[in-house]
Formats: sequence, C-alpha cells, structure tokens
Amino acid sequence: MARPNTRTRILVTSLVMFNEHGEANTTTNDIADETDISPGNLHYHFRKKSDLVDALIAEFQADVREVLQPPGQDESAQDSAIDEFWGFVQLLIEVLAAYRFLIRDTETMVERYPQVAKAIRGFATALLATIELHIDNLSNQGIIDIPDSDIEELSRSIATAALFSQRFDSILGEEVSIEDAAARLNGAAISLLLPYAKAEAAEPLYALLAHYRQ
Repeated sequence: MARPNTRTRILVTSLVMFNEHGEANTTTNDIADETDISPGNLHYHFRKKSDLVDALIAEFQADVREVLQPPGQDESAQDSAIDEFWGFVQLLIEVLAAYRFLIRDTETMVERYPQVAKAIRGFATALLATIELHIDNLSNQGIIDIPDSDIEELSRSIATAALFSQRFDSILGEEVSIEDAAARLNGAAISLLLPYAKAEAAEPLYALLAHYRQ
C-alpha cells in the first residue's frame, strides 16, 4: 500500500492534534514533529497555520455535503423514513466527532480565523434544513403527525442536541465514545419525536428508545 503523500499526512496529523489538544494549543512545529518532517517541509506545503485551517475547513465542508443529503422518496414502507433518519444521525455524529475541534472551540476558532464563522454558519443552516426535510418525510410516511408550525422548532431542538451534546459531555468532564454519543442523540431525537408519533408508530419508537437507553 502506497504511503500517503506528505500533504495528506500533515492534514491528518493536524486534525488529530487539533481534536486532542485544541488548535490554539498546537503549533506548526508540534505538527511537523508528529508528522516526522522538518518545519521547513511543513511550511513548503502550508505557509501558515491558517492555511492548514483553511484546508481542514474544505475537508469538513466536503464531508458534511455527503451527510446533509435530503431523504429519499421511497414510499414502500414506513421503516425507510425511520432508517434513513437514524442513518443520517449516525453519519452526523461521526463527522462532528471527526472535526470536533471546530464545534468544541467555535468561539476561539472564529476569533482567530474569521473564515470559520462562514463555514460553521453554512453548516448549521444546511443541517437545520436537512433535519426539516427528514421530519417532513416522517410526517409524509405517516410516522408522525406534526403541524407545520412545529417543524422548525422540533428541527432546531434536534440540531441543537446534535451540535452541543458532546460539548455538554465535555463540560461535565465525561469522555463519551462515538457509539455512545450516537445512542444519546438517537434517544434524544426519539424523545422529541414521540409527542408527535401516530399510535401505530409509537410502539416501535418506544422500543428504539429502550434500545438506545441500554
């Protein structure tokens, strides 16, 4: 297997170190040492730390585009809408975990790198719109019965849980795995959906909730 090129190695190392130690606590010399290259070699590929941040933002935006896809229109079974939604939540948790330094240190990152604000705002806007489409899909397939006036508020609640649940865990001093974070978010989403669940869909949703609370 071919070894990743130097630029890719630098980006991977930067992402790992930013996630583990925070961007503000990681220098380009730290990244060069961890990548096992000279500082000059790193500066050849990325002249400044802001260039590294720009490259990681571009990677983040490419990854979230894959996650923030509208649900399908398969009307063959109710399960398709539920499965699509839970699959979306799992992918969302994974991408947020992969770039957790952006969410965890948003205020610091925006202050140091104004371009981060545009990227995060665009992501949050697209996330809310995608969740609204999933809620609408669940409604169209007869799983929930929700007034149009409640869709945005419900979507915002789910988006807020997705973006800040792991941050809240960090404030509490808890180390939560990606799997546990996904289970918590799935449980939170189900709890938020249950008041709108139709009678025939409530039992499966309660069963899912029990599963995620194990």
